[in-house]
Amino acid sequence: MSKKLLVEQDIDDLHDFQKILLLNKGKLDYNDVEFIDEDGEDYPNVIEVTKDGLLFNFDDLEEFLKFFFPETYGKNAEGGDGEWDARNFDSMYYGNYDFGDDCYNRSGDDWDEGYTLAYFCGEALMKLRELIGIVSPQSLKYFKIDGDNIQISTGEGELTEILDTFFPKMEDDITEIDCDARQYMLHDEASNYIGEKFCNGLKPLGIENWGQGRFTECFKTYFISWAALVQMFIDNGEFDKDALDVMFNYIEKNFHNHPPIYYEIEYNVWNQDLYNDYACQRYIKVLDYYLEDARETYHPKYIEGMRRLSKLDLFKRKKIPGDNKYYIQVHNLDPETMKVKYTIFRDWGYDSKPGLTTIDDVIAIATQPGLFDQMDFRTEPK
Repeated sequence: MSKKLLVEQDIDDLHDFQKILLLNKGKLDYNDVEFIDEDGEDYPNVIEVTKDGLLFNFDDLEEFLKFFFPETYGKNAEGGDGEWDARNFDSMYYGNYDFGDDCYNRSGDDWDEGYTLAYFCGEALMKLRELIGIVSPQSLKYFKIDGDNIQISTGEGELTEILDTFFPKMEDDITEIDCDARQYMLHDEASNYIGEKFCNGLKPLGIENWGQGRFTECFKTYFISWAALVQMFIDNGEFDKDALDVMFNYIEKNFHNHPPIYYEIEYNVWNQDLYNDYACQRYIKVLDYYLEDARETYHPKYIEGMRRLSKLDLFKRKKIPGDNKYYIQVHNLDPETMKVKYTIFRDWGYDSKPGLTTIDDVIAIATQPGLFDQMDFRTEPK
């Protein structure tokens, strides 16, 4: 019996490494060979054995990730963050991910903290400063101007609190622009970022993109030669393992270019110029509307009254000096009646009474304790 025939009879007894050596030398018919992983899976819809190596065929990025990275994104990551990442990376790459929805989900907190204002273009910030100058001139200290450059140096949350007080609908108007701008900007930026990470990311490891077409397609067809598989076995140092598991482990060990978790990607690809292309003039238009509204609604006496109340920091809950028992917080100043709506609290708790009175009386309550029972002074009936 010839040596060649003996090998053919004993194919099932050969380790994958031995099969690959014979395939690489052309001494084994590739039609007689299949490869499985440690779980017995042969991936018939993905793997194609050829004369020169293995072809891998995929429908999309998610399938690519789950196959080549079973620990990070695939079967060993089912139900975890990795599986979720694979789905979201796929959605981002093909332009289906809703960055706007993510934005709306966190928009309330971002607005309250003042983070949203950080994305205003320079001209919009100038408009915002002009608006703040009308309703709360003492808060202009939060803006820093250096020539033509303007920024908010501190107090972002205080600024949005002021805007909420005077223009309660502004948050919705600004949030809509912000979230639409993020979707506009991130749609292509995130797709390109994901493509750059993975499309040809396995080439240094010996796995090449063989996408067919006039332009090479990503996440369709990939190839690894027998020689590259031999090198993976040598790196692994164990020659009786299944070839697919050796390849998977080699990739997991040597690929170091994973994107961050999906919800952090927008910060890695942020393009302020592209964001401004969509948002800048829209912000300016909205702020012009509120500037006109402020000029028509608020007058010098109102502005002076706001200045006096803000100077004492009464729009936040403030301890009344004296017996350390009472607190006061101003809610708003009516520009028509010039009456202040406020609340008196006892011991920082839930025992409270609302009040409505003049600016002078509120300042007296807040600064001259001991003259009366704070909880009974000019409070509104419940």
